[in-house]
Amino acid sequence: MSLASVWSGPVVDLADTSWSNDPIVADLVDKIAPRREPLDQAQTLIHTFAQDAGERKPSQLLKILAGAFSVLNRERDSVMAGLDRFGGRQKELAAQIRGDNEKLRALQTATTPDAKAIEEMTQRVKWEVELFQDRRQALTYACDVPGEVEQRLFALAHLIGQECQCSSQ
Repeated sequence: MSLASVWSGPVVDLADTSWSNDPIVADLVDKIAPRREPLDQAQTLIHTFAQDAGERKPSQLLKILAGAFSVLNRERDSVMAGLDRFGGRQKELAAQIRGDNEKLRALQTATTPDAKAIEEMTQRVKWEVELFQDRRQALTYACDVPGEVEQRLFALAHLIGQECQCSSQ
């Protein structure tokens, strides 16, 4: 993720992790970053923080932005890695289904078909296909998460920009 895609204000040094050493800043980041936190509550928390920051408001708000970016970027990276692993498992399952289908065809076309083996293999293939389809459906929802994380960062950057009046958001 790129901070520049959601922030047009002053440069934020993302390599500076000092935000995590400031208990007040770190606590606020922990409260506003989760996607389950309603944005209106995050806005209230950011506004209250900004009012209490006094002269340090712009620099403190930029620390909040750096922290939110760090947390949300890690979350997005973790989700993306999980999607990659999930995709690999789906490919493995698809190969397993193809192999079991071949075995089933061989059982069905044998000169002396084994009805019990055919039934067992049929059930196995049905179960694998159902599992594959269920996972595919879950993947559809999981693929939305990186975009939701990016939207959350955009919204937080906008709220922070409004409070410090240091961006053209």
